Amino acid sequence: MWRLEGWQSRFFLSLFSPLFLAFALTAFSSAQENNNVRSVRISHVDGTVQLLDSNGMAFDKAQPNMPVTQGMRIKTGEDGRVEVQFEDGSVARATPNSVINFDKLERTSEGKTVTQIVAESGLSYYEFNNRGGTYAVHFGPYTVTASKSSIFRLGLDENPAQVAVMHGTIHIDTGNDGGLDIQTSQTASLNMDDASSYDIAQNITADSWDQWNSDRDQVLEKMGSRATMARALSGNPNDPAWSDLDYYGNWYDMPGYGMGWMPAGVGAGWDPFGSGYWGYYPTYGYSWISAYPWGWWPYRCGAWNWFGGAGWMWFPGNCGWGSGWYPVTIWNYPPGYVIPLRPKPITPVRGPVHMPPQQALIAVNHNPRNSGTSLVEGNKPVATPIKFDGKTIHPIETTVRPLVSGPLGQSFETSSGYVPPKATVVEGWRGNSARDTGVPSRGSAPTPVYRPAPRNTMSGGGAPHYSAPPPAPMPRMSAPPPPPPSAPAPSAGGSRPH
Repeated sequence: MWRLEGWQSRFFLSLFSPLFLAFALTAFSSAQENNNVRSVRISHVDGTVQLLDSNGMAFDKAQPNMPVTQGMRIKTGEDGRVEVQFEDGSVARATPNSVINFDKLERTSEGKTVTQIVAESGLSYYEFNNRGGTYAVHFGPYTVTASKSSIFRLGLDENPAQVAVMHGTIHIDTGNDGGLDIQTSQTASLNMDDASSYDIAQNITADSWDQWNSDRDQVLEKMGSRATMARALSGNPNDPAWSDLDYYGNWYDMPGYGMGWMPAGVGAGWDPFGSGYWGYYPTYGYSWISAYPWGWWPYRCGAWNWFGGAGWMWFPGNCGWGSGWYPVTIWNYPPGYVIPLRPKPITPVRGPVHMPPQQALIAVNHNPRNSGTSLVEGNKPVATPIKFDGKTIHPIETTVRPLVSGPLGQSFETSSGYVPPKATVVEGWRGNSARDTGVPSRGSAPTPVYRPAPRNTMSGGGAPHYSAPPPAPMPRMSAPPPPPPSAPAPSAGGSRPH
């Protein structure tokens, strides 16, 4: 029987969310052609935004880096705006008083993603580059698909609905006559009660929210405008979350460890787990949600290591390989370091017993001194070299500069000339040494190898040796009956500001 001892057990079972263990276990299973164990990322939130689970759990205040899983709905209030990023850099955005439902988030056996969104109300924007899979947006009797990289706006405040194409070409399935193809600078007016009634205008009427959509594009373009080759070792170098790391921090090639990342400008007292939330997902339990703006990859895969004199550094591993997600581990930590323990969910009991609802979001803020990002007026502090093992380690340069970045810009592979490794299949459990998380891995490419810290060379303890967790605690793919749902969220009503 595998088991973890000491702090290893406390850390592994508290921080490692069953949500992501479920992702990894599904990657290991070859029984399904498609699976829905996939999450996408809330990348930007303004104002009042709710994330609603199909089991009745409601996050009344959605946070950046919060996972969105299949069946979840996003509802914006009168002042709410939200952006969701997909693995290939595509985005979906919702303006105030809007509701969008992530009806299908699947991954095929070949690793391609299948995304289907239901726009229920309001005004929303979609930018699909179709690099990593297929996308469809349903509303009323209609379905929109992008036949090439496209940007379009969908307005559902009135009937007829308005679909305006800013860039590219979309196809609208009307259920008859082969549908409609709408080109750049065209607007389709579609009767929500009669799919045979529509009109196509050869122009686009500007909306006040177009500027916000454009502003968000510029932010993402800036973040992706300079990249390092560090992401080339990942399973999905085109994922926009790598741009967050290049923008907010620096990479160092550490002897004996490999490529590691540190946020820019943080002090020695900074804590990677000092600010965030435990979010409860009914099927999977509590999952860690980082409050740092770059906090997606470093809390979904790889390992953190603390270097005396330099501070914390994150090393990627198994990020985006195959269909699964992988646990986060710690190799070394400073003396007296306290790991945030994962809350225990309320266990449902049999019989007519009143159970209190799960607490959807539990804040963790035991190190408010340092936010994990020290950009001054949008400018990153000058990267400093690191003293390590008698050597001076300089940060690697940002050598990749795409001609156009952002949701529809050049992919990392195109702009860098990177060629992915030849596809192979990795079978079975991958060992249980300190090199590895012991999580089952069946991927579409070779798995990068962790380089753990040498034992007893760092202050604060040597590199831990740990084994895979026992099979018993591993979550089932179907959850026990959920606790009584929280109060229903208020409906998205009211007028839309323009």
